[in-house]
Amino acid sequence: MLTKDLSRTILVLYDKLLRIHIYKMDVIRRNTDYAIRAMLYLSRFNGKQAVSARKIAESEGIPYQLAPKLMQQLKKAKLIESSMGAKGGFKLKRRPSSISLMEIIGTIQGPLELNRCLINLKACERVVKCPVRKKLAKMQKELNKELLNTRLSDLINTKSKG
Repeated sequence: MLTKDLSRTILVLYDKLLRIHIYKMDVIRRNTDYAIRAMLYLSRFNGKQAVSARKIAESEGIPYQLAPKLMQQLKKAKLIESSMGAKGGFKLKRRPSSISLMEIIGTIQGPLELNRCLINLKACERVVKCPVRKKLAKMQKELNKELLNTRLSDLINTKSKG
């Protein structure tokens, strides 16, 4: 589902974090993964056909109880639109080439931050002299760049190996 560059970036970041003894963490949470899958599914229809939350959930292995909630979050962020009725459902509001992974991730879980010191300088008293923070900030910048530059259109028709 992820591009090779983004997958490689995440693996490199994860490996580096483990080497500096930061505990294992999910960078992209399960609900966010579900939302990305739902958006990719809707991308197949290119905004021309509305699809029900049930159909999206069934097709993408998303728990049905969660799918409508995720779709509402995506709608509130103006990434998708909905319609009522027999042929109602959800469809992309914009072209897949104009929707970044960063937008989807930010909508569902907020911005990805590798460490709290990157969010709030007051989170750690060592922030000024910490060599780890400097390295994390560099990694964060690369991650943000990759997420911003990766569009749904880049992921369409990409085969997952797992």
